[in-house]
Amino acid sequence: MKEAKQVYERISEQFEDFTSHASQRGIEVDTFRYMVGNVQGLEILDLACGHGFFSRQLKDWGAAHVRGVDISPSMIYQARQANDGIAYEVRDVAQMGRIGTYDKVTAAWLFNYASSVEELGRMFSSAAQNLKPGGQLVAYTANPAFDLGKGNFTRYGISVLDENVVNGGYRCKAQFMSTPPADFTYYRWRQDVYEDAAKAAGFSDCRWIAPLISKQRKDAREPGYWDGFESNSLQIGLICRK
Repeated sequence: MKEAKQVYERISEQFEDFTSHASQRGIEVDTFRYMVGNVQGLEILDLACGHGFFSRQLKDWGAAHVRGVDISPSMIYQARQANDGIAYEVRDVAQMGRIGTYDKVTAAWLFNYASSVEELGRMFSSAAQNLKPGGQLVAYTANPAFDLGKGNFTRYGISVLDENVVNGGYRCKAQFMSTPPADFTYYRWRQDVYEDAAKAAGFSDCRWIAPLISKQRKDAREPGYWDGFESNSLQIGLICRK
């Protein structure tokens, strides 16, 4: 996770450029909204909130209260500039523990920055500690089934440069296709590693959700544009219930 902090302190402005232009972003938003469902009147903790994009989406979708946390002071500084009434805090999720009790905890692009299986487990534990009984964890992360040998993800916004085997998965070097491209490192954990970490933290009923590509988004691009995304997606959703 410290690795991720260093990266986002360095590329916080480029990351905003990436999210504004990468074609994968619209798919993330559509899939994320489907996964969180009806949030009207709910209390939500948004982990790895970055510059607050999904925190604001959750508020716009009807959440009564959203609290965003991120390990990067630069990203939290950017989030606070929106003056959107959301409380943003600098915190390391892996060390955070309980800071409240929420109906849902969201984690878009958090777990792929755990630098070990043990740190992944601590992240899941923090998420569980902040959920009410019966509450949901909604996550978006690197797809365990992605196969670099079947093609890259460059046209959708991320270019994977290489993958090296580590205990439980892969350590991956990649670039956000911003201007200029921004280097970063993430971890692509195996499916069983995710599910074991979730179970150990007290979660059950873990469901993997493939990214949703609407007909409207398909029609807006040339035929075949989304084929690689659908057949070999770098991203995937995960919903777990406490």
